[in-house]
Amino acid sequence: MSFLVWLESTALAEWVLYGTNGWPYMLTAHAFGLAIAVGTVYLMSARMLGLFSQIPMTAVKELLSIAWVGIIINIISGFSLFSSQATYYVTNGPFLVKISAILLGIANLHYVQRVLKSEASSWASGGITPKGKGLAWLSIILWSVAVITGRLIAYL
Repeated sequence: MSFLVWLESTALAEWVLYGTNGWPYMLTAHAFGLAIAVGTVYLMSARMLGLFSQIPMTAVKELLSIAWVGIIINIISGFSLFSSQATYYVTNGPFLVKISAILLGIANLHYVQRVLKSEASSWASGGITPKGKGLAWLSIILWSVAVITGRLIAYL
């Protein structure tokens, strides 16, 4: 716990919490990162579920690099926001669920990217396998849980 107390006393945490622009800048960056990451993952998942069939699976595979940009933006902005109230967040149920869903969502995204590298071209001709559909649903569920619980942090 002493690390978290120290983290809250850093210049970054004080700028975010007490500065005029810190919180709004980091929250705005977090919203943009969220839109990029989750929007891309939802599009990929929708395509893996059979929607937007005119978009080649190989193109979806290339699109995933954009999701990683959003995730990096959210790691930086999220850490900045976390640092301002670290001792509160580590005891907040929705925050803990959110972080768990994000970590699982990132692991799933990494796995999906590996699967798409090897199977995207065959999915284009033979259809998406049940494994692909399962991964798509898992992505939708995990990222939805992260978004919903992220909003609940302030209220529960």
